[in-house]
Amino acid sequence: MPQENLRVDTDGLLRAAGALGPVAERLRLLAEGVQHQLEALNDPAGNDKFGQQFKGKHDPQSALVRSGVLGVGTAVTNAGQGLESLSDVFEAAEDGARSTATRLNDQLNEGGGKGGGGR
Repeated sequence: MPQENLRVDTDGLLRAAGALGPVAERLRLLAEGVQHQLEALNDPAGNDKFGQQFKGKHDPQSALVRSGVLGVGTAVTNAGQGLESLSDVFEAAEDGARSTATRLNDQLNEGGGKGGGGR
């Protein structure tokens, strides 16, 4: 089975993570803005029987929509943080591999090691 090299653009991962932050913030501001607008209306449904029926159906749905938008914002934030963590893991793995290769090359170039292959 041939070995394939894994190439990861860690800078690209960080750029993608950085792009998600403003999206999450816009979603949060959208949800808060809608909530403030609804609160500013006071009780637009009215106090009669039909207004209360409307409010009874509308308010729970409105809360679900707001919760959903905030949830999507949280998911976007978490995705950005995940990309940052993934980039860190790949960077650490690359640094570790580079360090190990350097040590091995140094040992080979110095004639190090205790093997019996010397001539």
